[in-house]
Amino acid sequence: MNVQKQSTSAYATRLCTIRLSDPTAFYRHTFSNKTDCSLIPDPKNSMAKKSGSSITYLLVISSVFVLLAIGLLLNGKTTGPPGNADKDNFVYRKLQMGTIVEITVMDGDEELYDVAVSRAFRKIGDLEKLFSSYQPLSDVTRISTGAGRGPVTVSAEVVGVTLKAIQVAKLTDGAFDPTIGSLAGLWGFSGEKGSVPTSKEIAEALPRVDYKKIMIDKEASTVELTGKGTAFNLGGIAKGYIVGEAVKVLQGRGVTRAIIKAGGDMFAFNSTGREDTPFKIGIRDPRGEQDDILGEAYLSKGAVATSGDYERFFMVDNRRYHHILDPKTGFPAMATRSATVITEDPTMADALSTSVFVLGPYKGMELIESLAGVEGLIVAANGKITESTGFKGKILQGKK
Repeated sequence: MNVQKQSTSAYATRLCTIRLSDPTAFYRHTFSNKTDCSLIPDPKNSMAKKSGSSITYLLVISSVFVLLAIGLLLNGKTTGPPGNADKDNFVYRKLQMGTIVEITVMDGDEELYDVAVSRAFRKIGDLEKLFSSYQPLSDVTRISTGAGRGPVTVSAEVVGVTLKAIQVAKLTDGAFDPTIGSLAGLWGFSGEKGSVPTSKEIAEALPRVDYKKIMIDKEASTVELTGKGTAFNLGGIAKGYIVGEAVKVLQGRGVTRAIIKAGGDMFAFNSTGREDTPFKIGIRDPRGEQDDILGEAYLSKGAVATSGDYERFFMVDNRRYHHILDPKTGFPAMATRSATVITEDPTMADALSTSVFVLGPYKGMELIESLAGVEGLIVAANGKITESTGFKGKILQGKK
């Protein structure tokens, strides 16, 4: 076991990273801010506990993963204080949806935690099979392969998310478009190394990008792409929906305070009935290291989604090409470094963060301010930080 330790003085917490020798093991652990990383027991045993330490490793199920870390949440980290000082925080991690899904359970029926989280991960896995554009038999893939050939029967979940995707596409005048798949394929961001397509290739692909080519029959549970060669992709909205469904599973299994984080999407909830301190969510500095933050957001319940040009990108001639494409130009949207959206609906938070990023700081903030119950923070290409009028939090680096 390789144990690394790092002090994060800004939050007075200790970050311990443990690389497991068995990549198929899924562990849970509890933690406190006074943890001595050097005393963490080797998790290769089914159960290991050090007397007097708040660190516990317990083998829960045979499922995944590679490393465990304490305190990393939403593109940064959180140290929101536990709602009940007598309870430990339990952190579960699993590799799903192409990222590390992390569930931090803070309150509820502790005896039910393992079952609740296991069911939540199972729900995520089941929905990923429907929404993934990388799985050949998923509903989303079948919609793409059936483009121009007629309606495709899909699950009610995919129909519902597709309807919401079209709603956001109309709201943003196409800045969000679930038919952008053919353009994304040209750039190769899903592979090991991306490449800049030619102007001719982009010009040929652009006519295939048009959300108006999506036809839905809700009663028949079908989705149809009317244009041949159009590629369907719900990657900019499905992860938020899936996180929201996992939250419902936790709440139905006795968990009353928790955070689920999956890549740039997270949801925090507190149904304890107590007036607990709000969660403190770190917003990552898009030009800093992975654990550098530029601001904090405070919330008691809701979704936070961040889209940034630092997530997947490659450099050519000192220019950054990232994976968030403008459906109108076919090129990466260049006016924004990152866009964070906060709202109660995780599905909308996911889609809106992408939309705001593409729209840019001015139009993106206009959109946020026009929507009830939506707040946000935008970092422009020049580093200027703008937050919405109802944004609850603070900027740590100062507006540029």
